Amino acid sequence: MNNTDFEPMPPVEETSQTGEQTTVPEYTRQPRRDKMPHPAQPKVRRVGFFTLGIALILTGGCIAASLVLKDFPLLTVAKLAPLVLVALGVEVLWANARKGDAQLKYDLLSMFVCFVLICASMCAATVPILLRYYGPEREYTERRLEQELEQQVHEKLPAGSVLDGYSYVDLNRMEFDKDMTLADLKTEDMVRLNLTLAGTYADENAFAEACAQLLPTLRELGVDEVDFRSENDDDQWELQIGGVFQMNSGAQELAGQVTHMVRYWEDDEYSWWEKEELDAYLAQKAQNDQQEPQPEEDSVENALEESVEINTEEATVVENG
Repeated sequence: MNNTDFEPMPPVEETSQTGEQTTVPEYTRQPRRDKMPHPAQPKVRRVGFFTLGIALILTGGCIAASLVLKDFPLLTVAKLAPLVLVALGVEVLWANARKGDAQLKYDLLSMFVCFVLICASMCAATVPILLRYYGPEREYTERRLEQELEQQVHEKLPAGSVLDGYSYVDLNRMEFDKDMTLADLKTEDMVRLNLTLAGTYADENAFAEACAQLLPTLRELGVDEVDFRSENDDDQWELQIGGVFQMNSGAQELAGQVTHMVRYWEDDEYSWWEKEELDAYLAQKAQNDQQEPQPEEDSVENALEESVEINTEEATVVENG
């Protein structure tokens, strides 16, 4: 094995830590960097907020006025509620014309509140109308007019011609005066009258004549419909008329509309029949009675008589026997 010559490495110089100190470079503060400027945010202009404020002021003012002022035209104000949309459109155009560098932002919440206010104002306007049309004030006025009509009928009709009667007044309109009288009734109002006439009548013509004599007075009082009725003994008369033509008819025209009812007793109970219907019913009943066989009561009586005779004969035989 051959030996290889190696060159010896030079000795490493050891640094003494005692005599020399290592110099540390001095720290130099770096200049502070300025932050990058953010781009300027565009101004935002909200559209609809001004209209909301106006709508709130007007709505609250109108509701307060309707509670304080009796004759405040709340219905007219409710009809003008769509003007809120006009105001909102004006605000949009005004904001668009003056926006400049500003960015328009539509306030959806304000628009929604405006819409709710419009609907609420319309509903609030209909509530008094419904109360006025269906409320107690209308009913009280109608009942008062009915009493007034009955009083005038009692005073103006001939004494003793009417036994009883009642009236019905219907105000078929939206606006009315609670202090109105019969003279204030209009053509759209309905006035009905039910009268029970006194006296007895031989036929339809006599009853129609009695009714025709009362029509001029009833027309003067504004009656639109009238139901005449009379009952005496076993006869009942009825006449229902209404409208301009029938209220101005004579006795001959009214006679054809008279209904004659006859009282019919059967099994301790009675019912009212028209004369023609009752005659047909009685004829049919008599025909049915004739076609029916004799009742079984006759055969039973005959059997009893035969049994009595047989018993009598047997008793006679026993006695003789």
